[in-house]
Amino acid sequence: MVTKRARVSLLEVARQAGVSPATVSRVVNNSAPVSESVRNRVVAAAELLGYDLTPPRAQNGGTSARTIAVIVADLLNPFFPELIRGIDLEARQDATGLLLYDSAEDTQPEEHMLRMVSSRQLDGVIVAGSRIASDELIDHCRQNKLPLVVINRSMQCCGEMVACIRVDFEKATYHAARHLIRLGHTRIGYLSGPEPTEMSNARRRGLENALNEVGLTLNNQWLASGFPNVAGGFQSMSSLLALPEEDRPTAVQCYNDLMALGALQAIHSHNLRVPEDISVIGFDDINLAAHSSPALTTVEQPKAYMGSLAMRMLREMMDRRFGLGSGFTLLESRLIVRETTGPARR
Repeated sequence: MVTKRARVSLLEVARQAGVSPATVSRVVNNSAPVSESVRNRVVAAAELLGYDLTPPRAQNGGTSARTIAVIVADLLNPFFPELIRGIDLEARQDATGLLLYDSAEDTQPEEHMLRMVSSRQLDGVIVAGSRIASDELIDHCRQNKLPLVVINRSMQCCGEMVACIRVDFEKATYHAARHLIRLGHTRIGYLSGPEPTEMSNARRRGLENALNEVGLTLNNQWLASGFPNVAGGFQSMSSLLALPEEDRPTAVQCYNDLMALGALQAIHSHNLRVPEDISVIGFDDINLAAHSSPALTTVEQPKAYMGSLAMRMLREMMDRRFGLGSGFTLLESRLIVRETTGPARR
């Protein structure tokens, strides 16, 4: 008996049997009639490759024709549930099952992700998060011909662009900074994530470009890094507020909305007002942003649409039976002006 190999994919069985992936799914799930000769070819191919023909886990009394892994950076960040909702609604169109993995903002998640991906028979992978889209994961998907879509990071493998969807972060933060400059702000700070990433660096470049246009520079004193959550924003903003009053920024742009909410807490704890003393801009436009006090000015990311688009892109890759692809989709985002930005204090 051939030992079953977890890394063999449904696509490889389809190629070996000379049938479509949908036909293999019908055999696995017994979801539609298949001729006996075709069924025998699929079974023979599966046995040769060591593929387990046991149907994937049932969902709501039915079975899933395909199973994909969705890997996100932090489920406690409201950005990701909205993204997952978009993926899930699109996946329901053909009963694709989702296997969710939360890296919990682990700075070295590669080993855990690779173990999870390689230990299950998957038909595709969606990765959402700049830091967790590792070279090791990309290489694993390439070697195993596993379709992959990356959200919010541009990557290449063997000179080929990996299929990805992301917002134009540099352009978005440029427009946000221009909004602050028009309000008279010349001392603008930036609360970044915990380490340099493609997303964080692009947002910083957008801020710097806007400042340079009017003869200003980004003062290193007004840069602060922290964990991309509320506590990280509170700590980062507190470090800027520790500066003498005449040396503080009059406005800050934040890596994401959670950091911006933490910044609001820090400003209030120092008995300062928003936006009268300091203006704040977030990024993502999570649901909480409109309900903070005051309501948060932020850059919108079309989260549900990004998830739906990623699932459609992945489905096309699975149907055409190729792994990494070369699709690159750059989305526009808009500034949502609310109550946390106002004229610079004189």
